[in-house]
Amino acid sequence: MSVHGQVKVRTSAEQKAARERERAEKLRLYSTQYENILNNRQLMDSFNLLKQTENILVDHPDCFTLWNIRRESIVKLENDKQKEYLEKELQVTQMCLKSNSKSYSCWYQRQWCLKQLKEKFNLNLYQNELELCKKYLEYDERNFHCWAYRYYLLERLCPSSTSELEPFYENELSFLRSTIDKLLDHNPSRRSTLLSTEWQLVLSAVYTDCSDQAAWFYARWLLFKQLGIQLISEDEHIKPLEELDELESGNKWCMLALCQLWKGKAENNDKRINYLEQLANRIDPDREQFYRDQI
Repeated sequence: MSVHGQVKVRTSAEQKAARERERAEKLRLYSTQYENILNNRQLMDSFNLLKQTENILVDHPDCFTLWNIRRESIVKLENDKQKEYLEKELQVTQMCLKSNSKSYSCWYQRQWCLKQLKEKFNLNLYQNELELCKKYLEYDERNFHCWAYRYYLLERLCPSSTSELEPFYENELSFLRSTIDKLLDHNPSRRSTLLSTEWQLVLSAVYTDCSDQAAWFYARWLLFKQLGIQLISEDEHIKPLEELDELESGNKWCMLALCQLWKGKAENNDKRINYLEQLANRIDPDREQFYRDQI
């Protein structure tokens, strides 16, 4: 619109309102498409489901349910098509990472694809993926999800026992640790905010896949090397892991983390000793002495 030949310039309030309308419309479209997939998934074939879910995930890569549907759809395909779509899925996830490079669901889907290609078709792409990690870590060296994915790749490329691998993980994390230290050593407020954000990210990771040992190594570093026992909170740090322990009974990584967090707490001492004995005798006997030394 113009007045006396002059173009009307939108005010800040108008611009904000326009952005809010645009966001609301995108959310409406997303909700409609999402509900359509969930309500009609039994009627759709795999190819249609893959197309429909891709349309949403490119802009909303954090929807774990849709990635689950894609995995189910791919494994239902015939072998030749399955290989083709697994390779295509790597392209899809790369597009989604451009939308959100810290999407755990997206990195997890990529990991799943590599595993399927290796186990079913003997196609080993792990080495090539290290270059992708390098690219994303150069862009943001604090991208924990990319670090976790990198550790997964290194595990596949350099299989080893957990005890031998742990120092290797520590070396891999040194760059990330030093970067955070340099950024935040002189700004306690920013450091506290970042560590809280990182903790929420790592909680999301272990709740999604509680067997992801890279996530547990990072969690342990955040808790004991950065926060320290004095700043660990019952509500923010301990209770979420106790709830995960109830959901995933017998997970050695969660049990070990809790044993370390419960140390010195009289009310949890009996349970702590019981967990360490379970770990030593039944769950992880290869590291029996390690657990007994902590009793």
